[in-house]
Amino acid sequence: MAIRQTRDDAIVELAIDRPAARNALNTETIAELTQAFSHWAQDPTVHAVILTGTGDRAFCAGADLKEVQQLDGVEARRRYFGGVASLLDTMAMAPQLVIAAIFGYTLAGGMGLAAGADFVVAADDTRGGLPEINIGLFPMVVMAPIERAIGPRRTLELVMSGQLVDVSTLDRWGFCNRVVPKDQLHAEAWRFAREITSGSAAIRRLGKEAWRTVQDLPYRNALQYLHNMVSLVAMTEDSAEGVAAFLAHRDPKWRHQ
Repeated sequence: MAIRQTRDDAIVELAIDRPAARNALNTETIAELTQAFSHWAQDPTVHAVILTGTGDRAFCAGADLKEVQQLDGVEARRRYFGGVASLLDTMAMAPQLVIAAIFGYTLAGGMGLAAGADFVVAADDTRGGLPEINIGLFPMVVMAPIERAIGPRRTLELVMSGQLVDVSTLDRWGFCNRVVPKDQLHAEAWRFAREITSGSAAIRRLGKEAWRTVQDLPYRNALQYLHNMVSLVAMTEDSAEGVAAFLAHRDPKWRHQ
């Protein structure tokens, strides 16, 4: 197995378990991650998924170049990189909130995985970058989530320079939600997961669906779509309970938790 899966109540942790290879993404790892996200997406009792890596050197160093070098022909390469695209899409479509807990080298496809999560908790030793251009490749697939996370100009700088940046730069660019000492990363990721899943699960899932959808909508289309979505949210049982609890000065008792 290329990943470790741990569940505690409503939170699942997926850890890439190839520390000797700096948690590089080979075909097995990509397939197992995609399968895991697809599996947990069907479980309404899981509210958050934490994505991290084992070892202490790298969250994920990107593609497994030894495997890429051995791929025979364009179709084999299309299948490999298509697997990365499918994994990112599966993460995006998961109804759960996805938190990337990153540390050390977070490069290429690894930076793409972090950008593809809904939130990023980063250790203070994190170094990110897209060095593919230095080895005759280009981060075509992962540019999509990274550009949405830090903007087009900063993404273009990373892909063209191939340089690495420290965690303070990533944080300043808006890539991170939290930056913590490395020895606190695991605890902070789980604390953060519990914090952001304390409300109604039904409303949270509708909220993530709406947030995801409006990323690519023109402004006026987004307003119209969100107008309809908030009307839907206001019709839920949990919305009625939340408003009633607020007016009665009591804690809500969510039906969907």
